[in-house]
Amino acid sequence: MKKNGVIILFFAMFLWTVSGYAEAGDLDFAVIQPGQPGTEAEARPVMDAFAHYIQQKMGSDETIKGHYFNQLAPALAFLESSPPAWGIVQLGVYARHATDFQMTPVATTRPGGFTKDIWRLMAQKDEVSKWQSLNGKIRGNMLFEKKAAACLLFKLLPDRLPFTLEGTFRPLRSLRSLVKGKITGVVLDRVQYETVKTMPMGKKIKVMHISRELPTSPVVWFGDENDSTKKLAGVLQGMKEDADAAKLLTLLQTDGFGPADPDLLQFRLGEKNDACFMP
Repeated sequence: MKKNGVIILFFAMFLWTVSGYAEAGDLDFAVIQPGQPGTEAEARPVMDAFAHYIQQKMGSDETIKGHYFNQLAPALAFLESSPPAWGIVQLGVYARHATDFQMTPVATTRPGGFTKDIWRLMAQKDEVSKWQSLNGKIRGNMLFEKKAAACLLFKLLPDRLPFTLEGTFRPLRSLRSLVKGKITGVVLDRVQYETVKTMPMGKKIKVMHISRELPTSPVVWFGDENDSTKKLAGVLQGMKEDADAAKLLTLLQTDGFGPADPDLLQFRLGEKNDACFMP
């Protein structure tokens, strides 16, 4: 019995040591942006460059690996099976799954230099109805997480809308379909809208509905925070002033990182299936 007890104690100490090193050294991350273009293979050079930068700045002895997902189902499966230490997640993903995966905001992205996002429902120029009277298909690259998107934009669940929401990887192509009358509307984020309104196509469409100001995609920490959490936030927020990070920020499509948006706590789905957001 004494021998077995020693073995059990040794095994327990071994597990504690291994788990301790894993928690302290593991800074793998995931970029989860459903609807964005490209594949994980195409994004690999950017993920590797980002991982190398973080590893250098954090002074980590362990190799950091980044993962890229632009489809929702594989991203959620990855979070279930191999949760990373941190990640950059689309707002809809955060709103729908922050509680499920214990996401704690530690920083925020600044796409186009904006600290807040705004979503706009666009329709044909001659559309006279209110958005509540529209029917048919509405497309947008943020609409893959339908429940969260419907709550964020309309404050209604998808089954209470008079139209259907569809995710798309090609919002510009969807705008062409809108102009031709093949679909009812397209949802654009702030950067997309600022781009489209300067194009000839922008004169053929109009804003039917606009969201309130929304947080941009947050940087989140998964699980219990530790000493690395605050240090990581500092590294990210310092990238804007780091000349070595300029090219990397361009590849990441963000004008640096800012402090975590305090409004994010309002954008979590309620516990009930028939609830949107609190408060």
